[in-house]
Amino acid sequence: MFGRAPTAATHTAPARTPPARAALAQLSIVALSVFAVPGGVAAQSPTPATAQQPTPSLTPDSVADYQTLQQAHQNIDADQLHPANVSFDPGWWQPLVSQPIRPEDPSAGLTLDDTLIRALDHSKQIQVFRDLPLIRETAIIEADAAFDWTAFTEARWDDTTDPIGNSLTAGGDVQFFEDHRLSARAGLRRRTRSGADLELYQRLGFQDNNSQFFVPDPQGTARLNLSFTQPLMRGRGSQYNESLVLLAQIDKNVAEDEVQRQLQSHLLEVARSYWALFLERAVLYQKINSYIRGKDVFDRLNQRREVDARLTQIISAEATLKSRASQLVRARAAVKNAESRLRSLVNDPTLYDVEIIPIDLPVFESLPVELDQSINIAFQKRPELNQAIKNIKAASVRLQMAKHELLPVLDLVTNFYLSGLEGEGQAFDAWANQFDTGRPSYGFGLEYEFPIQNRAANARQRRRQLEIRQLRNQYATTLETVRFEVEVAARECMTSQTELSTKQQAMQARAAQLDALTKRWQQLPGEDVTASLALENLLIAQDALAGAEYEYLQSQLTFKLSIFNLKRATGTLMESRPIEVCPTDVPAEPGAQTDHPERHAGKPQPQADQPPSYISELPPADPPASTIRQDNSNAVDDKQPWYRISGMR
Repeated sequence: MFGRAPTAATHTAPARTPPARAALAQLSIVALSVFAVPGGVAAQSPTPATAQQPTPSLTPDSVADYQTLQQAHQNIDADQLHPANVSFDPGWWQPLVSQPIRPEDPSAGLTLDDTLIRALDHSKQIQVFRDLPLIRETAIIEADAAFDWTAFTEARWDDTTDPIGNSLTAGGDVQFFEDHRLSARAGLRRRTRSGADLELYQRLGFQDNNSQFFVPDPQGTARLNLSFTQPLMRGRGSQYNESLVLLAQIDKNVAEDEVQRQLQSHLLEVARSYWALFLERAVLYQKINSYIRGKDVFDRLNQRREVDARLTQIISAEATLKSRASQLVRARAAVKNAESRLRSLVNDPTLYDVEIIPIDLPVFESLPVELDQSINIAFQKRPELNQAIKNIKAASVRLQMAKHELLPVLDLVTNFYLSGLEGEGQAFDAWANQFDTGRPSYGFGLEYEFPIQNRAANARQRRRQLEIRQLRNQYATTLETVRFEVEVAARECMTSQTELSTKQQAMQARAAQLDALTKRWQQLPGEDVTASLALENLLIAQDALAGAEYEYLQSQLTFKLSIFNLKRATGTLMESRPIEVCPTDVPAEPGAQTDHPERHAGKPQPQADQPPSYISELPPADPPASTIRQDNSNAVDDKQPWYRISGMR
């Protein structure tokens, strides 16, 4: 649980059994084998065991019946103290954990909140998470830019010489038609939110040829043209044309939920690494204390070597001492590994090459857990559920687009222009004439198009319907997954409270056992065989107490992390810490400006985040706080923290 796979065995594996202890253990096994079966070998059944009648591993007398098992189960539950009525012992190791282990190295004391804030400031992984909504926000600008004005200009020179096959082209004796033409136009075009294409341009031209019928020659021309094409069926309406903008907005909101989910998971991992470092430092002191206990026994026996201490006793104590010394080497490495793990998650450059010392100590208070209330909170707060609902909203928008695309194309096409003409190639005079000579010209019409069978549009609609059905099932699966995670987290939180009290009782019992065995061993003469057994029992009791202390320490931190895990399972981990995520932006390149989404005040807007009718059947979920920047300044302060600490700002 604390990320100590390489070193976990050092805390639970018993020490190597000395030779004397091994011999005693073998004698005990032989004695048990003799007295377990009345009559020895003669008491065995004469019928050999067969495949149809396997020999049971336990005798019937060693297995209790169902009623006895149930009664014992109830008695165990009744004997356990309620955690609310227990005063928890913090452990003798707690004051030592906050003290330096390597005095020759610089040290940095950290609280848990300070560690989380450093992770928010420096963690590269968190920076990866928080850039995702900013990347998705650019897609909103890109989709909305489809309605921007576009300026264009064109210029062309044509010099043609074509043989004449008709005397009416240029006149009587002319064999080749020579034409010189210069034209240029400039204008604006855009696509409106209603789906119409609007284009306005001004064209100027100069033309000179050898035709007798071209009058005046040369001549300047001008034309001011306005064209407007409005879809009447497929492609009409702002709701359809702004669907891509709405999809980009939903996608950005989904990214914000993803940031919340990833951020909570990362902060939970930072908290686990923080308490794992606390665990390894406490285990190191426990190992040192266990080594000191063994050293005291070994020194006492060594002093009595010439009096009454036997050689086997000294060898047994020395073997135990060497085994505990080897565990100290692994425990020191485990502390450094835990520091490295915490550094890799925080990425604070000031924490490299220093000893990290956790200052916060576990605080134990009873935490009431209401399972139904926790599940309801999770249904409202978990980012996964918000993501699932928004994905359904996006799928419903795509379905409405697919239904709209089943319509045929029917466009209203209109054209309006003014034209002017002037001799001697005076194009600018022709431009002036277009406003005061002649009258405007115009034209309009309809264009219709419909694919036979319309299979592509029907296939798209069917695909969108299947996608919505898939996402609804995925939402239901996410609900069950969230429920399962909350149930497990709540159950683990309640179990860890009870386990904490039982582990404390076990540790206290092991301490009392060691105290009694120590006094007994000190009072027995060294040459007595009973003294050897007492020594073995004493060493075994020391190992048992060390194991009980480790289990109690582990249960302390399991209880602390179970609270963190419950808050993450309910989606309230960010609310429980004094940290509030707020938006940030990328710094602009030198000499460049940062573009911001246009606020279309007074313009037709898409029906953003309006769920389809069937969404009302789903459990509600509160959307996360918006991360859209409210300021329109182009200056971006890259030193500004992207989170806010409550009470400081």
